[in-house]
This record gives sequence, structure tokens and C-alpha cells, in this order.
Amino acid sequence: MAFKYTSDTFQISAGSIETAPNTLNTTTINMNLDSLSREILIIQYVDMDFAIGPDLVAGVTTRMTAALTNANIGVTGLANGQTIAASRLTIVNDGVMAVSFSDAEPRNGQQAEDVPLFVSATDDLFLSIIGSGNAAALGNVQCRIYARRAQATADTYAAILTSQFNS
Repeated sequence: MAFKYTSDTFQISAGSIETAPNTLNTTTINMNLDSLSREILIIQYVDMDFAIGPDLVAGVTTRMTAALTNANIGVTGLANGQTIAASRLTIVNDGVMAVSFSDAEPRNGQQAEDVPLFVSATDDLFLSIIGSGNAAALGNVQCRIYARRAQATADTYAAILTSQFNS
């Protein structure tokens, strides 16, 4: 991949709030990339955190799921090539006992600077959240993205765009 960094690492913070119980909500994060200069965003690390966890309801599995993507596709998992990071909080409750699980992947790429977590040439990123089995609108996810801007060569830029729109 041929590109030249044009900035130091900076942080982008965003949040998305569920407006109705168990209903998808998506927040657009505009990157203002300059496509004429073949500007790309090199994402190095993503931290996602839920402000409120799922409901504790007897006999019901409840969940909060969130995803950061480079296309407006809602909450998806890592199997989708447009997913940058995904996070999930789950409470499994059989009416007698409750067990909670949490998962947030991937948080960062390999530690080498030349192997980023994700490279985006699209102008917008999307932070989506949805609940499942909750009695109220509880979803509130926050994320912090650590990234650098870079300028790609023409062939690298074309390859990134092609891969992002064909994922």
C-alpha cells in the first residue's frame, strides 16, 4: 500500500443513542476527506463503550450491539468488510440466574505502523446501535477513533475505493 502520512495521530469522538426500545439508530461521522488529493484515513485504534448496559429481565436474553462502519449498513459483524469495529453486551437470564458477556473487536491493528486497523477513502463513517429484548431505549454507545490522514498514490486510492464499495 503506497501512501504518505499528512498528519500526526488525532482523535475523533462520537456517540449514538437509541431513540426507541430495540430500534436501530445510526450517527454519521463526517471525515471531510479531500478526494481530489486522494486523501485517506488510516485508522489505528478504536475504543467503543456503552454508557448503559442492557436490561436485566427475568427469563429474557437482552443485548446492546454497536458497530463502526464505513457505509450506512447498520449494525454488522466483523464478517462484513465494511465493518471497522463491533461491540456487544449481552445478559442471558433464565429467571433464576443471569450471566453477562461483553465483546469488542478489534480494538487495534497490529502494532506495526504500516499495518493499520482499517483504511478508508470514503468521506463518512457510521456509528450504529441497536438493542434486543430491552424494555426501554437504553442504547448509548460512545467511540473514540485514533487515526491519521494520508495521501495515497492513484493506484492505491483506486484499490481502496474499489474494495470498499465491493465489500
